Amino acid sequence: MGFLSYAMRRAVERFILLLGLMIFLWFFVEALPQLFGINPAEWYIPFGMLGKSQEFYQSIIRSLTIEFGFNKPLYVQFIKYIYNLLTFNLGYDWMQHEPVVEEIMRALPYTVVLTVPPLIFQTILAILLGSYSALNRGKWIDHLISNYLIIQYNIPGFFIAAIFWVLFAVALKTAPLSAVAVIKWNNIGSILSAYWLPWIIQTLIFGFPNRGILMRNTMEDILDSDFIKYERLAGLREQLIRNHAIRNSLIPIITRTAIDLAFILGGIYILEYIFGIPGMGLLGVTAALQLNIPLLVGSFYVLTLYALVILYINDLIYPLIDPRIKLR
Repeated sequence: MGFLSYAMRRAVERFILLLGLMIFLWFFVEALPQLFGINPAEWYIPFGMLGKSQEFYQSIIRSLTIEFGFNKPLYVQFIKYIYNLLTFNLGYDWMQHEPVVEEIMRALPYTVVLTVPPLIFQTILAILLGSYSALNRGKWIDHLISNYLIIQYNIPGFFIAAIFWVLFAVALKTAPLSAVAVIKWNNIGSILSAYWLPWIIQTLIFGFPNRGILMRNTMEDILDSDFIKYERLAGLREQLIRNHAIRNSLIPIITRTAIDLAFILGGIYILEYIFGIPGMGLLGVTAALQLNIPLLVGSFYVLTLYALVILYINDLIYPLIDPRIKLR
């Protein structure tokens, strides 16, 4: 099977998975309540309207029922729901009085800039340290790197983030108390000023230790494998043998990096909260606390789509790194 056929088949598989997740979300948010006689429109009412008169409350329920089509058969609601998601018509946030897609697109750049650069740096650093440690196993440098990675892995990330914020933002005043106050997307200096400290914290803590340990242990196993022994017996240069070992050790690292990249956008709430970055993590947690259903559904869909795109790209990278992987 050629690479194009492999890529198309993987794309279809990822789309089917996305469709399955969309159906799962629709069933629990909209279909299941209606099966039990509950109108989902009641979940879409902003908190500020709950104290109004019963007549006003019922008029809002009727308006939302018509707007979201909850008065139509379930199959019609389902088709409209799928169509709206595929066309990024994610609904209207009655609490903030703006379309959900605008809220998400406003928050997304903050999180992408926060997460992607450190993920690249820490992956490169993990590969370098892990492979160097494996090549010098049993030596003092191997023990030093391994112990550092293990200690770093067990230090709570939120604790380090809070300590760094107090030290550099409050005491030394070398970082802003709130990033959103200084970030201007047309000014590189303001971006660096707001993000340098969160980048350092993320690079050295979130995801870096486990990838370094994984690289070190995987490469140690590769160095003991039969094909490396055969290459040494065949008289290949040591540098070439090491390059082969590193390349074969990259598969689990790439897998782990892709998984982290796919799901980090929704899980970086701690850093966004501490450093005042209005990104997707903060947006999702706020929506959950407010029971803001349109924003929750929209955020879930965008993050799910993003995750599946990253995993699909990861599927395409595998055969390029390891030719032994069959395109099937």
